[in-house]
Amino acid sequence: MVAALALTGAALFILTGLALAVRLVRIGNLDAMALAEKLAVPCPSSAADWPELRISAVVPQPGQPSVVLLLVRWPGHHGLQATLLVRLDGTDQRSLPLLSRWCADRSPISPRRCQATELELRRRQSLERIRVRLLAEDATSASLSARP
Repeated sequence: MVAALALTGAALFILTGLALAVRLVRIGNLDAMALAEKLAVPCPSSAADWPELRISAVVPQPGQPSVVLLLVRWPGHHGLQATLLVRLDGTDQRSLPLLSRWCADRSPISPRRCQATELELRRRQSLERIRVRLLAEDATSASLSARP
């Protein structure tokens, strides 16, 4: 009886370890694929094409909580910032708190275009993601002409 319990416990321990390893490999593959997609665009003109961005500010619009102003920067290029006006999915109540947490934690975010104006923002090294619709972008500050 004791041997059966010990064997069951060991099997559960091994399965948990395997499940964690599979999750980490999946996250690593997502990060690698995102980076490979970004390297295909040598001079990105939009923050959506940056390999990584950090959210510096999240400002929901008064009266329209689904419309949010995001101030983002590219950590690899100091001084390069963009202002994004995005619309969150009105049915997804976790998007705004998630963006605010990513901003507070200074989490690295991997943006990916799903369609011309639709973006998926995924926190790197995790499976947390949200979809937003890009309404406007400050192209002046997102330009790479000031690239060092």
